Amino acid sequence: MIPEKLLNQLDQSPSYQTLLKKVEQLIEQHSDRLIIAIAGLPGSGKSTMADYISQRLKQQHCEQVISVSLDGFHYSKAQLKRFADPEAAFARRGAPWTFDSAQFCLRLAQFKQQPQQTLYWPSFDHSHGDPIENDIRITSDTKVLIVEGLYVLHQKHGFEKAQAWIDESWYIDLDIDTAMLQLAKRHQQAWGISETEARQRIAQNDALNAQIADQSRVFADHIIRVG
Repeated sequence: MIPEKLLNQLDQSPSYQTLLKKVEQLIEQHSDRLIIAIAGLPGSGKSTMADYISQRLKQQHCEQVISVSLDGFHYSKAQLKRFADPEAAFARRGAPWTFDSAQFCLRLAQFKQQPQQTLYWPSFDHSHGDPIENDIRITSDTKVLIVEGLYVLHQKHGFEKAQAWIDESWYIDLDIDTAMLQLAKRHQQAWGISETEARQRIAQNDALNAQIADQSRVFADHIIRVG
């Protein structure tokens, strides 16, 4: 949930207002359920954008919109320990192959194909470092699912199957230096580590994931430039 102060600040952003109108148009044009995917680098503001649109649409039009994250489909620590090379799996956690892409694609399919059923979506506890299964309830009257994540437009490791269910896709175009700076601040807050430790963590893992995520920009319907 985005605080009201930040919501009001984002109301002044022309790019955010354009996206809000875009989603309103999509809702008007489609009678069926919609899935909107938002991809981008780590720290590029994917969750902020998804949550902003979801909250504002609910407030302004009472549309049944919900924003969710790919993060809930991280393999758990217990699952990573069962990988052929657990050390590599933990070192590269956050890479595409450390996500359960099959379950991710299945939930997208269920949202589109089973509109009368209540759907449950996993969340991710960053402080604990593991997903929380069935933490988010998506009711049958939900019309728009906004899903954000590094690999929602990725074309390998099973994520390519998600494209069959996505109606609209965006890629946030933020320069990598700014994105990594924002990510370092997030790491410091989440784990209580120093700026140096955060940057070391980014260099060893997040920057590699950013390079992979950036390759998916060519598959987006729209490039969203911010910053």
